[in-house]
Amino acid sequence: MKLSFETLDKLKASGRYKTEERGDDVTLIYYPPSIEEASGVSAEVVRTMEVSLKKVNGEYQVLGGKIKENGQEVREISLEELELWIQFLEG
Repeated sequence: MKLSFETLDKLKASGRYKTEERGDDVTLIYYPPSIEEASGVSAEVVRTMEVSLKKVNGEYQVLGGKIKENGQEVREISLEELELWIQFLEG
């Protein structure tokens, strides 16, 4: 499963995504709306989704992902879940 450079650039431009790069290894971090933004209810939970990528032949190979709350891993994201998300993004 792959993510194009163009899609990654669009995601970063949206302001909700950022990347951390170490050579060919890239972590894509998504910052969804906070609980307070989404529901109006005050909460101190900061949730992020982190997707591990590797640069391969002009694209990013998707390696896996995880959900974190306040910096602590809550659960891994299955490759099946990530595949649906990538298909949506690549549209």
